[in-house]
Amino acid sequence: MADELWRMGAVDLAAAIRARQISSRETVESALTRMEAVNPVINAVVVPMVQQAREAADAADAALARGEPVGPLHGVPITVKMNVDVAGMPRTNGLHAFKDRVSTDDSPVVTNLRKAGAVFLGLTNCPAFAARPFTSNELHGETYNPWGRSFTPGGSSGGAAAAVAAGIGALGHGNDLGGSVRQPAACCGVVGLRCTPSRIPNYNPSVAKDRPYLHQSTTSQGPIARSVADARLGYKVMSARDPRDPWWVPALPESESLKLPVRVALFTGPAGTDAAVVNALRQAARWLEEAGCTVEEVEPPRYEEAWDLHRALLHAERENGTLRDIERHGDEAVRRAMRGRVAFRPRMIPGRDEYIEAVALRSTILREWNLFFERYPLLVMPIAYRHAMPAEHDQRGDEAVAEVMWANAPAHVTALLALPGLCVPVGVADGAPTTVQLVAARLQDLFLFDAGALVEARAGRLTPIDPRPS
Repeated sequence: MADELWRMGAVDLAAAIRARQISSRETVESALTRMEAVNPVINAVVVPMVQQAREAADAADAALARGEPVGPLHGVPITVKMNVDVAGMPRTNGLHAFKDRVSTDDSPVVTNLRKAGAVFLGLTNCPAFAARPFTSNELHGETYNPWGRSFTPGGSSGGAAAAVAAGIGALGHGNDLGGSVRQPAACCGVVGLRCTPSRIPNYNPSVAKDRPYLHQSTTSQGPIARSVADARLGYKVMSARDPRDPWWVPALPESESLKLPVRVALFTGPAGTDAAVVNALRQAARWLEEAGCTVEEVEPPRYEEAWDLHRALLHAERENGTLRDIERHGDEAVRRAMRGRVAFRPRMIPGRDEYIEAVALRSTILREWNLFFERYPLLVMPIAYRHAMPAEHDQRGDEAVAEVMWANAPAHVTALLALPGLCVPVGVADGAPTTVQLVAARLQDLFLFDAGALVEARAGRLTPIDPRPS
């Protein structure tokens, strides 16, 4: 049995460890053996923490033996994305320029995972500056999708999603500014939550100054898992209060969380959306209908305007700092991708006055979406319009960058509006996973898990998958 413990999810492992049916050490050894077997094929975990994991597992078992109270992830092996601070570990963002930078303190999400008893197997890969929906960098190389090297694993949490899909760790940590949890989860066929921003505390002690407004108000930390139940557990653990995040907000009272069945809006995307994407959305909608929901096909309000607004605001903030840093320190892949985005920039780049007006317009559009959610408490929509995006596609010229930007518009729109979104696998088409994005009003994160569990009950789970050639 010990050889197969890596297959188990976080909920089941935590329960078995608490009941002392298995030890954390044998659980972690199983995970490390799996990592040793498959990580060389996918390059998902780029900073292994083997000795630290064994020591943490032994400490977890000793605490249980002493009868001490334990957290909900006590002794469970997980991975952490390398762009957050983990005390004593490098935070390089994949750049040679930062290869000697070591974190002296934990970020809040890492603190919460430690308090819950999680055991860290290692840090997962991301693109330089976590700034591309593909995962490669000059320092650690390229991460490959466990479903096939021709498909991207997504980004920027591509290492986290690939690791979870391949069975490295029961849970992965990621973060999402414009799709960086949901898009990799979709590419790798796993569950990923972009929570309501500010529900999971967000801060990196090693960063000298806080980021600009849109970055602050739209970025989410979040769980990546092989099941909805495991993602729910990860979310609950990660979302504990930390005073270092001044914008943290508590969860809604249980009485205000929505209950199924509800009226559902189905949005299948514009003309040109891949058939595999549309088929997955319609399949999920049918399952929701069979569970008692009423489904209507409708486009959310001011959708294209919201996408344009996200691009304009994000570009304006990046021009104020990030683009200069990328040109100074970034690798060639991120510089090439960013130059392509500049070529594809919005027609109107906000100056000071236009930026202020654009921020105000964001609230206007969100208000209309809030009213939309009064009629349709659940929205089923794509995570991306393209199915199985080719690996490193944004390195093929400005037109390819434009295609990638267009394809990922659904993730950008919901990010602009600071809405929660849950990626749930539906099936497989042409050798790659198909998924849907479930979206609800702000703070309805737990409701999304209920809806996701309904879809998962019909679709089943697609992972773990073995990335090694037959």
